[in-house]
Amino acid sequence: MLPELLAWFTGKEVNRRKFPRKRKPYRATYTLDGKSQRPAIGLDISGGGMCILTQEAVDKAEFDVRATLEQRTVRMRVKTVWQDNVTHQGKTVFRYGLRYSGIPADDWDAVIRYTTGKTVAESNKAQEELVAVRMSEDDTSRLLPLELQNRLLQMLVERHRLAALDEKATPLVQYFYSGLVRHEGKPMHRLTIQSKVVDNDGDEMYETRFVFDENGENVLILN
Repeated sequence: MLPELLAWFTGKEVNRRKFPRKRKPYRATYTLDGKSQRPAIGLDISGGGMCILTQEAVDKAEFDVRATLEQRTVRMRVKTVWQDNVTHQGKTVFRYGLRYSGIPADDWDAVIRYTTGKTVAESNKAQEELVAVRMSEDDTSRLLPLELQNRLLQMLVERHRLAALDEKATPLVQYFYSGLVRHEGKPMHRLTIQSKVVDNDGDEMYETRFVFDENGENVLILN
């Protein structure tokens, strides 16, 4: 429901997949026993899965993969979704479409940075985490469904961080979007709302951090 939000944040065209997919070859290896590494060629990768070529058939439905994205090696546990045979450099090889069954949070963040055109280097991670882009009123109306907006605002009202909603008055809020994060093992959108409560004693400012899933159904407050 919300791919446009991530596309707006990254400055990329909307990709109708759940996550942007980068189609660029990369080096990879896989292991069936957790010890010996076998060569593979990565064809594409996204925040949800990847496609690789192998010289031999993989006889396990679930196995471990290492992928080299720029100068960083990321690790993931994968499950086979589909497989077929293709010709590569005159030889018949095996092609696998894979879905992540497990991936460390830092490695998943690196994959997301790679597929959205950001620097993968770990040294830039802290800087990337701090990026928050203010959404204009038009951005908010266009990218956040009204039902989700109302739910977020009502959660602020319940915590006395915003005055009761009034159809005739514009809520005193500003929205700041920070992209995707992996929260409790699941990809979630990050959004900060700055809100103001005005009363006889003066103005009170609040900053509330939310995460919510792709459907906008599971919404959590982090502070």
